[in-house]
Amino acid sequence: MTITPEQLIARKKHLGSSDIAALFTDIEGKSLDPFKTEMDVWISKTFDLDEQKETKAMDRGNRYESALIEFAKQELGCAINTNPAMMNKPCEDHPIFNANLDGITLPLYPDNMKGPAVVEAKTSGMAGEWGIPGTDAVPFRVLLQVQHQMLCSGYERAYIAVLLGKWGLAEEMYVVDRSPEIIYGQGGIVDRGTQFWNDHVLTKTPPTDSEPGNIEMLKRIRRVPSKYAEVDEQVVLRWDELKQARLEANKAYEEQFAHLLSKVGDAEGIELPDGRMWTYFEQRAADKVNLKELKTKHPDIYDEISEPNTCRVARLKKA
Repeated sequence: MTITPEQLIARKKHLGSSDIAALFTDIEGKSLDPFKTEMDVWISKTFDLDEQKETKAMDRGNRYESALIEFAKQELGCAINTNPAMMNKPCEDHPIFNANLDGITLPLYPDNMKGPAVVEAKTSGMAGEWGIPGTDAVPFRVLLQVQHQMLCSGYERAYIAVLLGKWGLAEEMYVVDRSPEIIYGQGGIVDRGTQFWNDHVLTKTPPTDSEPGNIEMLKRIRRVPSKYAEVDEQVVLRWDELKQARLEANKAYEEQFAHLLSKVGDAEGIELPDGRMWTYFEQRAADKVNLKELKTKHPDIYDEISEPNTCRVARLKKA
């Protein structure tokens, strides 16, 4: 479901279904959500962030959501409510939790379906994570997500319509029933979520045991003018050392590449003794637009399609 700007603001005040899996880790301390860490969740609840640019995965999920809802209607033999005004489900018993659903079943045949149920639409290229269709053999992060949705909505069942892609495409349906143990048990969703909220969000204290936050999310934190943080000097100096090492490595790479090309001459490849091939073939790249010429020759078009663009640059200035 596409999230509105108002819902994005409201998300800071709650733990949503997409946050939950990142609060849990495996035996090696890795987040159960491969796309988000506990630190990312903390950042999103603690700081004001610049608007996130839509990724290809987000665009793909939004594009196929309606198709998957139609698939679910056929599979379940019932209507599905997708009215955005009715998809937001704050948890009455535990107000820090809130869910935005993709759909809710509207049974046409009450004998076959007890009350409304959550409908979750997903796309995934990791088909190996999903088990036998018709069962609850879904990735654990998805299991946590729909259990959170059932906590907030009060519903007893969730249907997951998923488009799986690897060597082909397959529409599959999975069924997950409400698990009081996962929701309310020791170390479960309510327990873990409440602990995280009280210890880190309310106190604005970062989780020290978490994996590092996503660099793109950290860059989106809105900076307060003339505000300077107190940070151990060694953290800054280590960053500067790595920056200089990267610049030196890039320079060494360019020099070695030039040396290699000088040896290759006008050939397009090299055959190595072990059978590997090094090639330097020409291939189609993205078209380039001469912005200066566009602005000069077609100023109206340039003004219409251009957007203000700024970026932050990290540097260590001399005292």
